[in-house]
Amino acid sequence: MKNLTRTEILLLFGSLGFFIIWVMDLRAGTPAGFNYWQGIFYHYPWLMFAVLCLFYFQYTKNKRLKKEESQPKETPSVPNAKEVKKEQRKALMKGK
Repeated sequence: MKNLTRTEILLLFGSLGFFIIWVMDLRAGTPAGFNYWQGIFYHYPWLMFAVLCLFYFQYTKNKRLKKEESQPKETPSVPNAKEVKKEQRKALMKGK
């Protein structure tokens, strides 16, 4: 869960929110006059929104990973201690 973008975090929380709404909707029951199949499809959209958010999260994550993979790896350049001393001496000599 390291290095997630803002979009990925929002999609995960959106999916969790839709899932919670789906569970609450299931527990609330269906309105009177619905037969069995209408009752099932009455709650179905909330679950599909949750699944859609998870699929889009996976898509954006894979897209980001491919982008990061294609970029060349940067090696942080740590200056050598001798080079730092040399630069400091140059700076001091300019001041005189």
